[in-house]
Amino acid sequence: MGTHYIALDLETTGLDLENDAIIEIGAVRFDESGAVLETYDTLVNPGRPLPHAVQDLTGISERELLDAPPFYLIAAQFQAFLGDGPVVGHNLIGFDAPFLARAGIIVPPDLYDTQDIASLLLPGLPEYSLAALAQGLAIEFPVRHRALGDADASRQLFLALKERARSLPADVLSQTAQWLANTQYPWRTFFARAWESAAAAGATGHLKLDRPDLPPPLQPGKDPCPVDPGRPVSILASARDRRDLFPEFDERPQQVEMSRAVTAALNEGRRLLVEAGTGTGKSLAYLIPAACHAMAAGERVVVSTATINLQEQLTKKDIPTLERLLPERGLRACQLKGRRNYLCLKQYQALRDQPLLTDAEALLASRVLIWLCSTQTGDRAELRLSPAEEAVWPKIAADAAECSSDTSPFILDGTCFLQRARKQAEGSHIVVVNHALLLSDTATGGRVLPPYQHLIIDEAHHLEDEATRQFGFTTSERLIGEMLLRCDALQRAARPGLDASSAAAAPLEQLSTCLLSLARAGRDAAPRLAEFGQACSQFLADHCGESAESDQRLLVNRATRAQPDWVSVELAWENLKLLLGNIADGLDRLLALLTGPEAFGLVNQELLVAEVSGLLGDVKDARNGIAAAVEQDDPQRVVWLERDRADAGIVVSWVPLAVAALLRERLYAERSSVVLTGATLRTQGTFGYMQERLGLEDAETLALGPPFDYKQAALVLLPRDMPEPNWPEYTEALSQAVIDLARASRGRTLVLFTSYANLRAVHAAVGPALRQDGIRVLGQSIDGSPRHLVRALQANPDTVLLG
Repeated sequence: MGTHYIALDLETTGLDLENDAIIEIGAVRFDESGAVLETYDTLVNPGRPLPHAVQDLTGISERELLDAPPFYLIAAQFQAFLGDGPVVGHNLIGFDAPFLARAGIIVPPDLYDTQDIASLLLPGLPEYSLAALAQGLAIEFPVRHRALGDADASRQLFLALKERARSLPADVLSQTAQWLANTQYPWRTFFARAWESAAAAGATGHLKLDRPDLPPPLQPGKDPCPVDPGRPVSILASARDRRDLFPEFDERPQQVEMSRAVTAALNEGRRLLVEAGTGTGKSLAYLIPAACHAMAAGERVVVSTATINLQEQLTKKDIPTLERLLPERGLRACQLKGRRNYLCLKQYQALRDQPLLTDAEALLASRVLIWLCSTQTGDRAELRLSPAEEAVWPKIAADAAECSSDTSPFILDGTCFLQRARKQAEGSHIVVVNHALLLSDTATGGRVLPPYQHLIIDEAHHLEDEATRQFGFTTSERLIGEMLLRCDALQRAARPGLDASSAAAAPLEQLSTCLLSLARAGRDAAPRLAEFGQACSQFLADHCGESAESDQRLLVNRATRAQPDWVSVELAWENLKLLLGNIADGLDRLLALLTGPEAFGLVNQELLVAEVSGLLGDVKDARNGIAAAVEQDDPQRVVWLERDRADAGIVVSWVPLAVAALLRERLYAERSSVVLTGATLRTQGTFGYMQERLGLEDAETLALGPPFDYKQAALVLLPRDMPEPNWPEYTEALSQAVIDLARASRGRTLVLFTSYANLRAVHAAVGPALRQDGIRVLGQSIDGSPRHLVRALQANPDTVLLG
């Protein structure tokens, strides 16, 4: 007899495991083929009132529950029906199984949670609710929020996921089953069973990375003609006849005026600041001139934004709309992100080759392997990672060390995701980036972005803050400690290769000695690092007092340096600096050996070279950065020390006092035209402050009035009955206000916070209450990235977003 499964679902009085109770159980017994063998369905008297929200959601009345048996009367019967075979359910591990266990039911160990399994097999979806997955997979789901109906939908979803797993390439499915078999995840045997079934059916196939053709690099015209100023305007005007693209199109004079100004700036090589309020249509007002210029001249335009949400809007909505609006075809656009957003196949291979993986590593390795069957970008934004997987991602992300195109197999065969993203940018007319990447590119001498002459900066009011961060420096006692441990780890990583190498004895001895010296230098530096941390900690304690409630932070200025005990910080730093210099010299020598003419033939030598190169850069940056903070009294820098309570370590930071000159020198000087725009660029009616802070005193300015009558189109409410934010009852009052507002508007609500702690507290308070009303509550960094949350809201408006 084949395996029998039980698909189950519970309805409860609420979501609180400690205080709520089961009101309905639905279960379906089915076989390997999916055929239903038997069902179980019963109401349960919870012995307490049934909330009205649950009655509305499920259609179950209190009168029905009064006539139902209490749980203890049906427990034995249900336990017998449940048996000891695999159990299937949606959010089974997080909800149903804990409720059953608390009620005294012995839950079998194999828990096939279709929510977790779907997130592995179906990467890139905006949400993984039962309703959303059923809709996406065309699963019949006529009765919702009733236990038997939800259980049967889970059965059908499970069967669809089983077929999806069986359709994976044989090497992908077998490797996934092998990795997950050694973990503690309750659904781990799902993949083992799927592989057994697929193997028995003669499964074949191997993972093949998708490599779409890349566009050729742009070729600037020899004598490009300027864009006719009226052309972008005429394209905008044509939008009125495109109801398929703009169902509620309204002509906006402000948008037309901005389009003319941007066209002139691109044509004539100007600097331009444009303030345009929300609703002006800024993005099309600069994208249309940018596209016209780039396509006519063969010169790319870089568009930079501060937020991921605007990047997503530009790449997923505005640019595709623009492509359909333009009379000619051929516009090429792409989004380029920082390197750590991309999967590094070489680092991933190194993780795969490890003999033992933690549960989180095995889960991420499996998720990525399945994802590689479909992804074309290698962009981590396509994945929904758990917090444990987030901690592992840096191990497989592209890092600061450049790979060699001569030796990296993934660059040679064209599958390196980072290199593909860069080549995509080289062939694009419009490249969308964020401010952080834009500014970090200036720090690396233009090694990230392809050459460009035209720059448009949206959300320009964030540029100064991001430039301050990017042109500054920060490191911590913990980070330097990790660098020292990496010195020791180099020897262990190289040892298998040294033992197996066929190189001559003398060069091998030289390499081994160099590695040994580095390991010893790292260990010798550890006590000096502790002494430096202790000196800084003592100085902080003496000059800003002990504070257990928050991080300690102290501004380091001329008066601070004049304190007698500052000498102890300087002396401790001198001792540490000397050893960091020795480590940097040792890494230089090691890098020279590994990249020299001697062919050591070490296992993973390319990875070792990348690690040494990256570590050398990190050590030099830390040494130079701390030296600038401790040794130099530069009036153009703001320096501070802090002790991070969560990290229990010292943090050393500095930022430039002003970034105007740096922006002029590093960002604007090499550009032919620069356009900055945003909704709030003026102060007291003038651009003077923004021009001074951003180094654009000579720029032309344009202020456009709002396109809407805000007094007629919007309602602003300032509650007068809220407690002060620092009062104990504030969070409770805020939570109740969010609940009342969300119920009145059936979701469709965005709540913005200035504190993550407050966000988490409100999320915990309002989630259970609103979910009983069928309203989802999604929190940034709790339920996913902003991108996932916005897409979830678009898919289901009955949602409250906390961000």
